[in-house]
Amino acid sequence: MLSEKISRAVQEQNALLATLHLQTETLESFASQVVEAFHQGGRLLLLGNGTLGAIANLIASNFLHRLSLERPPLPVLSFSQDMTLATALERAGLGRQFFARQLRVVAQAPDVVLAFADFQHDVALEEGLATARQAGCTTALLQPGRGEPAGEPTDFLFCLDTDSVPRAMEAALFFGNLLCELVEGELFGI
Repeated sequence: MLSEKISRAVQEQNALLATLHLQTETLESFASQVVEAFHQGGRLLLLGNGTLGAIANLIASNFLHRLSLERPPLPVLSFSQDMTLATALERAGLGRQFFARQLRVVAQAPDVVLAFADFQHDVALEEGLATARQAGCTTALLQPGRGEPAGEPTDFLFCLDTDSVPRAMEAALFFGNLLCELVEGELFGI
């Protein structure tokens, strides 16, 4: 029984990573956009809801510290960690403004905003991406599913073809780590 679960999980993850592989051209273009933003003094701003907020935080730390080589910190911030703000906004009935309020303070062209979405429609992510567009930022969304997101389209859309929460979390971490590797490679010639 356990070996069947292990085998099924590995097969699901391999299939999911294969769907990311089908998006190689878009991922290459997105990584190049992040590198270009860094060259122009911009930043990569990460948003994540639910458990993917923790993954956004982890990805930001990989850019700020290092993933696979010693290098200067890269300008990446995660907006998923301010629980005091989240609680205050929720108590005031303004939880949907969690990302938008933070982005209004700092987001500007040529920043790139990447949102990690889970299976639940999140108006806070939608409003955050709208705020980023209004500020002139490039926007990207990584989401489970196969279709267009609710709200306005993003400049880059990455779909995770799964209905499994654990597989989506693993794929989001893989995606973020791969993005960091691609950006490091472009910036530092590795």
